[in-house]
Amino acid sequence: MAERREMDREMSLDDVIGLEALFARRAEAAETALRSFAPRRGVAYGPGRGETLNIFPAGEGAPVMVFIHGGFWKSLDADLFSFLAPGFVPFGAALVVIDYPLMPAVRLGDIVSACLRAAKWVRANAESFGGDPERIFLSGNSAGGHLVAELMSHPEGALVLGGTSISGLFDLEPVTRSFQNDDLQLTPEEVAAYSPLRREPAIKAPLIVAVGGDETDEFLRQSRAFAAQCGTEAMEVAGTNHITVLLDGLARPVSALNIAVRRQMGLLP
Repeated sequence: MAERREMDREMSLDDVIGLEALFARRAEAAETALRSFAPRRGVAYGPGRGETLNIFPAGEGAPVMVFIHGGFWKSLDADLFSFLAPGFVPFGAALVVIDYPLMPAVRLGDIVSACLRAAKWVRANAESFGGDPERIFLSGNSAGGHLVAELMSHPEGALVLGGTSISGLFDLEPVTRSFQNDDLQLTPEEVAAYSPLRREPAIKAPLIVAVGGDETDEFLRQSRAFAAQCGTEAMEVAGTNHITVLLDGLARPVSALNIAVRRQMGLLP
């Protein structure tokens, strides 16, 4: 058996109770949303493999939520996060869930560039699905939460009005001390270049930083530190973990997280 490393438990789902049942609930909710909302799937936003997105329209002039999925930059796909649609589309927000090329086939900089291409594509093409190109917002969880921070720190990040970073990783150095790095093989240069907590703050648009209240100490620490860097407080979603912070948080219209995001989008007073 391989020797456990310092950050293995912090970067895993080992402490999530009933994990297989949660995965099954997530998959069923995603399939239900795909049937119910009939999105445009697999729309290319760039030339590379994996550079596609799914569009859930919400009528003319709707603000657009662009969601970036998690999976430690190396797994999962847009279809699986279709369960977010019921939390936005019926309330007047178009939802666009993006895919991106995965590590280790590409490097982290390639993923950031792909996500930026996706955001630009959505802005340029929003009117084709009824969206308002002047009201583009970002959200993402885990690796996607990190990518939201990267895009909003980018010089071209002004193309979005606001964002929500959920359970993100904002300092990549601890990841290198876990089993996750066996696949990722993050370099010191990547850690320095793509760790928001290791740079001067550069995010100008409103940003919600959220994390499940039952997540590991490292995810809680990083979200709190990043929120403080951004001049706000982390929204800790009580009773949720790394999976349910989306299933029972962002996706549920009655949750404080969903309400905060829709308020940021101008859909609530």
